[in-house]
Amino acid sequence: MSYQVHFFICTNGVTNPEKCGSKDAEEIHAQLKKKCSPLFDKKQLRINKSGCLGHCEKGVVAVIYPHNQWFFNLKLSDIDFLFSNIEQAINEPPFAGQT
Repeated sequence: MSYQVHFFICTNGVTNPEKCGSKDAEEIHAQLKKKCSPLFDKKQLRINKSGCLGHCEKGVVAVIYPHNQWFFNLKLSDIDFLFSNIEQAINEPPFAGQT
């Protein structure tokens, strides 16, 4: 299936304090999915856990594709911020070269 917007959040390394998985990434994923699921259909949005996205030094990391929009040092308090960015990505197609 193809998705209009695909959101990945790193949940790697639950037992390693240097990795995203030990810094509330699982809970951010769960809360964001719960907030988005009733509002967007499955063709519009997919929210996935991911393995390492290669930016461990920047806290919990996520990315929106195809917009190539990155988020760093995420906290539970960022759910509304992430939601608004996802909503914007769904409503605005990516620029040429971002797909």
